Amino acid sequence: MTEKNNKPVNKAIILDLNNVDFEHNIKGGNIWQQDAVYEFNKRLEKTALQAKNQLENRTDNSPTIIHDAIFIGGARGTGKTVFLRNIEGFWQDYSHNDQSKPKIHFCNSVDPTLLVDHDNFANVVIAHLYNEVEDKLHLTSGENLNQDAFYKALRTVSKSLGKQEHLDDGLSGLDRIIKYRSGIQLVKHFDSYINECKNVLKVDVIVFPIDDIDMALGRSYDVLDVVRRLLGCPKIIPVITGDIELYEPIIENRFIKDGDNKENSIIGEDQAKKLTQEYLKKVIPHHNRISLEPIERLLPTMEIYDLSGNTKSEPLSHSDYVTKLTGCFFGPLNGEEKSCDWPKPETAREVTQLIRDLAPSELDKVNRAELWQRYKVWACLKQDSTAYSNAVTAQKIEDLRNDSFVTLHKLHAFNPMIQLGDLTPKWQGRLFFKEQIEIDLTKNTAISKLNDQVNKCLETYSDKEIYRSMPAIEKLDTNLVIVGSAVNNEFINSTDEELIKEAKRILLDTFTFNNYYELTLKTKRQVFFSRAYELLASSLLNFNFNCNTKDLDGRKIFWSKVVRDIYKRAPFYSIPAIFPTKAFNVDLTEREKIDDQEESLDANFDKTVNHLAEGIALWEIDFKDRLNAFENDSLMPIIFSVFNKVFTQLRTLRNTIDKNKYGEETLSDLALRFKYITINAFATFMKPAPVVLQNVGVTEKYNTLRKFDSYRKVAPPIRDNVGYFFNFSKIENNDPFALVKNDLIDRWESKAYLLQAIATHPILVLLDKKEMSGNYFNVFRNKNDADTDIELAKTAISSLNIGQVTKSDLDILKKEIQTRKFNVEDHQLIFGVTEEDISAWSSENKSRNKQHVVVRAKIICKLLGISFSTRLAQVNFYKNYLKDL
Repeated sequence: MTEKNNKPVNKAIILDLNNVDFEHNIKGGNIWQQDAVYEFNKRLEKTALQAKNQLENRTDNSPTIIHDAIFIGGARGTGKTVFLRNIEGFWQDYSHNDQSKPKIHFCNSVDPTLLVDHDNFANVVIAHLYNEVEDKLHLTSGENLNQDAFYKALRTVSKSLGKQEHLDDGLSGLDRIIKYRSGIQLVKHFDSYINECKNVLKVDVIVFPIDDIDMALGRSYDVLDVVRRLLGCPKIIPVITGDIELYEPIIENRFIKDGDNKENSIIGEDQAKKLTQEYLKKVIPHHNRISLEPIERLLPTMEIYDLSGNTKSEPLSHSDYVTKLTGCFFGPLNGEEKSCDWPKPETAREVTQLIRDLAPSELDKVNRAELWQRYKVWACLKQDSTAYSNAVTAQKIEDLRNDSFVTLHKLHAFNPMIQLGDLTPKWQGRLFFKEQIEIDLTKNTAISKLNDQVNKCLETYSDKEIYRSMPAIEKLDTNLVIVGSAVNNEFINSTDEELIKEAKRILLDTFTFNNYYELTLKTKRQVFFSRAYELLASSLLNFNFNCNTKDLDGRKIFWSKVVRDIYKRAPFYSIPAIFPTKAFNVDLTEREKIDDQEESLDANFDKTVNHLAEGIALWEIDFKDRLNAFENDSLMPIIFSVFNKVFTQLRTLRNTIDKNKYGEETLSDLALRFKYITINAFATFMKPAPVVLQNVGVTEKYNTLRKFDSYRKVAPPIRDNVGYFFNFSKIENNDPFALVKNDLIDRWESKAYLLQAIATHPILVLLDKKEMSGNYFNVFRNKNDADTDIELAKTAISSLNIGQVTKSDLDILKKEIQTRKFNVEDHQLIFGVTEEDISAWSSENKSRNKQHVVVRAKIICKLLGISFSTRLAQVNFYKNYLKDL
């Protein structure tokens, strides 16, 4: 560690987990405060030599007062006690039994916090020295140590101390003079007592360690005053530990307040401050003050020895330990945007406690529940509310995986209402609900009313705190609504193939919700994204790394339970989910006049659930081998970090989209934007720096947005963040995420596979399917769209079981009318009946039925911009089958 008498060379410091804390006789790299040890030895040597020379040159027996206390300073937990317990070993290692060095006896340290009741510290000092000498007398009973002189000095100093203690205040005359004389005699007799102790111990000086004076706050001044009055003898060198900043207010308060009447002020605060500094300079001289290094300066050179199971292992640097710890608790996160922040130790005590509790070998355990429990204890110790929330969430995930299945609404980190009900202290609490309240400055009365309703709900908890920062809740939005007629056109009146309808149903049910309490009792579908995110996140959190094709049926059943649970609830991070019993009015004024009720789609719900569950089960089996690197890693922290980023960016997206610039927006486009934002967010938190932080979902260019290969070339986040992992230049089977780059090292390759699994999850590949090549469910509808829907609804003839003409049918007719004449099939579609239908009409209903189908045809002609009398009344279909009825 050091050359003899030379300043230490900076070498690694060692934390050996096989050694116990507070060990005596630590040496070599186990000494953390190497510079402080060097300074201590030099100052002790100088002080001891001064005392030895002074004693040798004395010409009388009068006591000499010299303040030579050595102070070991540092904040709580810096290792002062360990340092003090090892000062004898430091000196022995330094002196190397050099006979020219002063001979020093080191007493055991005294802890003032252990004083009983009203013990006088002077009594403790004398008794402690007696114990040290008595041990020596017992060990060397055959030697001539002049025991009589020692015991005589002990009796004398004890008698002097007793007189001083028991004389009452308020004395006058001779009694007061005797009291003063007793105090003077005490110093003299104590000096003689120390001299006899020194003679018995056969040393030049005695070192008297006093530990943690600042921990005995009520006694700090009294202890320091005994050091000033009694331990000023040059034969004894006090070594004191503590935090000098804690001494100052205690001493200052003693100078300000009267000892008998605390209400009486003796001197002013300014005078007390100056006097305090002078007092400390006298008792603890500046040149004898040694400061222990703060822990952050020591950690870069630390090496950790963890010989678990008595097996030899290479030492681990502290930086590598931190990497291992963050890898254990934060999985594939790269630390971007403070995503890997955790409560770091601030003192040597905390460093040793943390590493002993979460030793490197422990971090390799498969049982993460036990490790998260320890992490939770650490979070509570450090009073870190985010770390506590992470630990509670991770433990809940373990419990749910063993019991049923994991969904985000059950988890502490993702549910502000669960956090609200947790009674554990919220040390850095956030006024989450107050932060969600928004003042609407628009002139739109409907929007303002809706915001007022939402804000009233939030204000209920505006003074309540949760544990962590969270993104904006998905609120009800009068702009992003899919109305009933738009849904009906895509399903009830559509001639699409079943696969297309199924894909549309998954899109609609995943990204919209209409089963909330609404004042108008209508069923407008609100656009929400949190259901889609919960499906994706739950797929990762419930991932079975041991399944295979033989388990497919069982996994289908499992995933159908998960999917059904998510679809049956409101999107987990939306206003309807957080306030499920509140009623809202979400109608726009211009839509309230529209008969816009959505036809029931519940008949196909089970089929939709099973279809999606099968897709997730197949996806799980397909990726189980590629994701095996994450089998024991916690994916929850990255899921939360992405959640925070995604929903922050989605809030920006909601505020950006309006029908003036985004008039072509469809639900398909919104889902596509969510897909890009989500994939990019995962890439942002996994790739090495630098990352592009731009919001990838905001663009008005639909031609590029709807084609990935075009969009990734103009979107820097997709190109640089996501493109770091994939070879986009070679797209196979129309899948841009099919090829992971083959030059990635292991750590990044495993992350690439995780991102590949996310990007190809059934929810996110939905829009890539052939059957979803169109753009479905227009979001913004102008007045003309609304009028068209009203007219189209009138083309349905319920008495004849004729459905309304769909908007897609109308669009086809508009195109065809420009290039050709209508054929028989067109006429049948426009009138809604065939020749066979007309022949089957009863004679009494023919006239009425004719009126119905002609009205239908005239409505369609109006929407097509053509004349019924010139275009349809002249065709053979009308003349042959309808005209004469």
